[in-house]
Amino acid sequence: MKTNTTKFQSLRRSIAGKAGGLAVCPILVSVLAVILLLSDMESTGQTTVSAMHIMEGYLPAGWCIAWGALCIPFLAAGAVSLKRKIAYQGKVKLLIALCAAFVFIISSLKIPSVTGSCSHATGTGLGAILFGPSIMSILGIIVLLFQAILLAHGGLTTLGANTFSMAIFGPFVSYGLFQLMKKCKAPMGVAVFVSATVGDMATYCLTSVQLAAAYPGDNFWGSFAKFIAVFAPTQVPIAIAEGILTVIVYNVIQKNCAKELKELSGITVKNPGKGKIWARNLVLALGVVLLVTVPLALLGNTEFGGTDDAGSGVIEEIDEGYTPWFQSFWEPPSGEIESLLFCVQSAIGAGICGFVLGRISRKPKDTGAESAAETAAAEQKNA
Repeated sequence: MKTNTTKFQSLRRSIAGKAGGLAVCPILVSVLAVILLLSDMESTGQTTVSAMHIMEGYLPAGWCIAWGALCIPFLAAGAVSLKRKIAYQGKVKLLIALCAAFVFIISSLKIPSVTGSCSHATGTGLGAILFGPSIMSILGIIVLLFQAILLAHGGLTTLGANTFSMAIFGPFVSYGLFQLMKKCKAPMGVAVFVSATVGDMATYCLTSVQLAAAYPGDNFWGSFAKFIAVFAPTQVPIAIAEGILTVIVYNVIQKNCAKELKELSGITVKNPGKGKIWARNLVLALGVVLLVTVPLALLGNTEFGGTDDAGSGVIEEIDEGYTPWFQSFWEPPSGEIESLLFCVQSAIGAGICGFVLGRISRKPKDTGAESAAETAAAEQKNA
């Protein structure tokens, strides 16, 4: 009777562990679905492309070449880092796929802001925290190429500048800040949130620097002030939403990949199975939904144009009569098609995220029940 009770308790703990881990996945997927639906609602019928990127033909050729050349050593280091990380055992490959999919999803969501315009998050902070900043240069440029070729989002001529701001500078800021906060023994959730949020904002600050350097007008700082005034107010609540989403995903990883976190980031997780992660993540998810829905409720009749278009307007204000020197080979023929393609990008990322989160949350076979059975067999044999 004692043996049967032990086996039953072990089996019950195993089932509860699986349910607790997998319960996080619907929360994250539901939040992303709400954001995607709301962002699609506010963009339907619009033909402008809204983004954090410098648009095709809006950066002089010399600056395009310079930023592209500057990316090369970082991309080479990222390729080496990616090759090394893939050689790790355990769930590391799944975590790399998760970080890539996270960027795919987050950067595709056109999120409305309280300023009456919309923009995108970056999603690169998670990978920088887990794997270091170098690997994100490779994952980031893959996403940027996808968007430049299929969505006319950003551009091929501006690929170097956009890669440096989103996939290099932002991740380095996130990584450096995370390491600093970790040394200061800040709570891990706070460190992840602040690192991802500030890394997102850093991307837009560098984009403003890039544009101000290319179009200084009367003076660099005056031009920088104009560009940052376009990007920063819109991006602050969106960066906060990205920070919260990053914490949600990190909570799942921390609970289920304690060994990998120790190997990759030197993070020691105490009692990884303790606490109701789904409850914490549910509260965080509600915060993200509020950040997205409040602008729509307060500014329901606003068009929520993209910050790219506003940035282009500043360029034309500084350099009167400016026309782009290069055009995208292909652009979505309508706002509906554009929204569809963004939904496809989101669906690809969400599918990978859902699969990976399910896999890493799945507990191994019930070794406790097997051990109890082996103990019972040994007792019977000795008897």
